[in-house]
Amino acid sequence: QNLILSVGRFTKTFQAKKQEVLIKVFSDLISGGLKDWRLVITGLLKKEDVNYFKFLEKITAGLPVTLLANASFKDLQRLYGTAKIYWHAAGFSENEIVHPERMEHLGIAVIEAMAAGCVPVAIGKGGIPEIIDDGKTGFLWQEKEDLKNLTLQLIKSPEKMAEISKLEIINCQKFNEK
Repeated sequence: QNLILSVGRFTKTFQAKKQEVLIKVFSDLISGGLKDWRLVITGLLKKEDVNYFKFLEKITAGLPVTLLANASFKDLQRLYGTAKIYWHAAGFSENEIVHPERMEHLGIAVIEAMAAGCVPVAIGKGGIPEIIDDGKTGFLWQEKEDLKNLTLQLIKSPEKMAEISKLEIINCQKFNEK
């Protein structure tokens, strides 16, 4: 489906997944004329983070965005299986040297997305560049404009998206249980 997925806990702590950044970029894409695409953001929501979740609900009003807290494993499998693109922003606008704890160290959700054939467009910080071969098994970005432009390139080139999807499914097997 024409679906962009992001998976990560809803929080503003040092482990923030920066969902508000993703929503802003998606809003810009919609304002720029993108049609027939949806953004789904799902993740763990704890009681102490309810206000942040309410803030995200407020900024998604009127947009084709779904916020799904505490999704079941079955729901996650369905979303990974239907999404074409996977977005990841943990570490955006953070200094890796000063605050390495704010980066994604491995990025298991990125690997899960790749295993399902979602093309990742993820922040090029922390451990993410070790997972994604930029331009071959996904794309790395640094600025919001990069995320927007890389996503549009993928949307406009379904052949490229399909090619990357096939390659990454094979490539991410290096992270399997064995």
